[in-house]
Amino acid sequence: MTTQLSLFSKDEVHSMQTASVFKDADEMYRRAPSLFATTAHPKMSDRYSFTNTYDILLHMHNKGFRVTSVQSTGKGRFGKVLVRMRHPAYDRRDDVPEIVVLDSHDGTSRLKMFLGIVRLICMNGCIAGEALYSRAYKHVAPDLMQQIMLELEDVQQHIQKLDQRVSRMKQYITNIGERMLLADAAIYSRFGDDRSASYVAAMRGKLLATRRVDDEADDMYTVMNVIQENVLRGGMHVVSNNSVRRVNSISAVGKTLTINQALWQTAEQVLAGSGKGY
Repeated sequence: MTTQLSLFSKDEVHSMQTASVFKDADEMYRRAPSLFATTAHPKMSDRYSFTNTYDILLHMHNKGFRVTSVQSTGKGRFGKVLVRMRHPAYDRRDDVPEIVVLDSHDGTSRLKMFLGIVRLICMNGCIAGEALYSRAYKHVAPDLMQQIMLELEDVQQHIQKLDQRVSRMKQYITNIGERMLLADAAIYSRFGDDRSASYVAAMRGKLLATRRVDDEADDMYTVMNVIQENVLRGGMHVVSNNSVRRVNSISAVGKTLTINQALWQTAEQVLAGSGKGY
């Protein structure tokens, strides 16, 4: 089961001391125990240099980044955890950039950092494609924490590139073919590429359906967010194998990341093909 937890308000964050960055640590442990792992999975070799994910977040907190949500798959002690962090300096009226941290201690994932953007209208959080920004670290280096801290010193320039890319996406008005292409990217990354043509056609309509008036726009950024929100939240009903089935919400950290990456990459390809991507 995947759990997303809003940790604290801005006022609570402001009043916290570094040592108590997670006010509801007991609840956090119950929902995402891998965040608090103190050792690596027993199967890991002696080359694995354990660095606590919680400590990494504390160091990022010292740089001003605040945890906004945590998503974990299952309740295992060593599995994947996806954490979104935001700096108050980046707050905007409509869209807010974030740093997304992925980690595990069972060998299923390296420590990774991505950029994300939250559309405050729907609190929908996209994760930017790896081509724009991605960093991966093996748990073998004794100076892992230092590497991350050095990376944060330069993250502003990458956030500026993210802002520029989002601005271009907002300016680019998609046609129906491009909207279908984006929907298909989500469908294939979510359900696989062996679905029938009728299933894909029906699912396109479901993913492109808007939930609110503010979503009724055809710019690339809005369309991508609409599709991403629909495919992750699920809840729609489609006909499959002569029966009506409800599409469940996404329950895996890896799948959440895969869908986001597929959508963003497709959007980049559309922009590049139009000559307006750079």
